[in-house]
Amino acid sequence: MRTILLISVTVLGLSAACGGEPEAEITADSTASTQPDTTQIHEMQHTSPQDAITGAYNLIDEADSVVNQLNARTEELEEMMGDM
Repeated sequence: MRTILLISVTVLGLSAACGGEPEAEITADSTASTQPDTTQIHEMQHTSPQDAITGAYNLIDEADSVVNQLNARTEELEEMMGDM
């Protein structure tokens, strides 16, 4: 169960990181005086392979932490239910 949850969280995190909308939002209102130049847009849309790998490892670590917290809470709940 932990493995499935870990893989699911990792896949969801990677798909959100790779396939989401660009982080910079360009508004068309009159207060926006300048558009970002093409190098800024290019930098926001592409990351190096090492950054992607590091991000994936960070997501795996976060997922593992969440799974550990969930397991601890489940054990506490089971203990509480057993005490009744």
